Amino acid sequence: MVDLKSDTLRGFIKEGSDARLAKSFTFKTSLKASAFKVYTPEELVGFGFENGRNFKTQKSDLINYPGFVFAKRLIKGKTDLYVWRKKSQAKPDMFITNNEIDKTVHLINPSKKNVTSEDGKKFSRKDRKYLGLLYSIKTEQQDQNRKEVRYSEKKIYEDLLNYNLQFSEDYPVSEYEEKQVNRYEIVVGMPMENSVGGTQFRVSIYRDKQRTERSTNWSYIRGVSFRHWGNEDRELPDFKNGTSNYRWQTLSLIPIGVKYQKAKGIVRPYAYAGLGIGVLLMTNYVIEKYENTGSEKSFSYGPTANLGVGLKINLGNSYLLTEITPTIDGIFFNGITPPMDALFLNLGYSF
Repeated sequence: MVDLKSDTLRGFIKEGSDARLAKSFTFKTSLKASAFKVYTPEELVGFGFENGRNFKTQKSDLINYPGFVFAKRLIKGKTDLYVWRKKSQAKPDMFITNNEIDKTVHLINPSKKNVTSEDGKKFSRKDRKYLGLLYSIKTEQQDQNRKEVRYSEKKIYEDLLNYNLQFSEDYPVSEYEEKQVNRYEIVVGMPMENSVGGTQFRVSIYRDKQRTERSTNWSYIRGVSFRHWGNEDRELPDFKNGTSNYRWQTLSLIPIGVKYQKAKGIVRPYAYAGLGIGVLLMTNYVIEKYENTGSEKSFSYGPTANLGVGLKINLGNSYLLTEITPTIDGIFFNGITPPMDALFLNLGYSF
């Protein structure tokens, strides 16, 4: 870290999310040291980690948050891009520094304003102040085409990166790649009460992707879930001609989902929800003249909502999972379900 006298001090900083480190951090001169010190933005020029995760003190222009914050640098070049993430705000504030003219601007997520036109019609309009600041910090003629840039971290990142690459000979460009943790989860479950008889079970495999620098609670999931129900010995209905179902097999693909989990502790509650599509293979007995003459198969598909709540038990570098997933008759919960309402108890392993 670098203090206000430009002196550098090396030691150990307790890691946390960007939002937590924006206000303060805990520092030790050695891991064995019992004494520690908490530093705030007013005391330092900035600090960083060995992996290139660097923060710089920036002055906030917000009326409701005057003062200084630690903002993380994502791009270094002719212009440096810093982000100030907050727990209560999806889109971060951004600071852009032009190193040639030593000027910094503070970009704020635009708010909507209610406007009344001359004919009395009311409509809402977003504040476009951030665009003017973005244009002003880039001083060269070749970037004065005033293209529209939506306020998002990704879009402004791309815009500044393209701008910086024009001057890479004089101002070498570097990008910081945020830390990402991928975990894989395998879960097997059975119904807590088998009201329809037969054999039932489910197997799910998920990939859990967490950007720990952005949040230690939220993560993105995707995966696949298989459901089986079968009862070949079920009593056939008493009708002359028709079909009688005795097996359902569902494969549900979940391309997108979110999970919320407690970040600390030996036992950590979690809940997740994901959207997907399910493919159902249904096998039926064929009844002709009151007799079972064989079987036939049919396919169908539909959207699925995949939900679950559970507990993670910390085993060190892995976790033991126990969770409950619902199935509801007529609704595509956790796969296309056979005619039943049930809760599945699942056990699993995360690594």
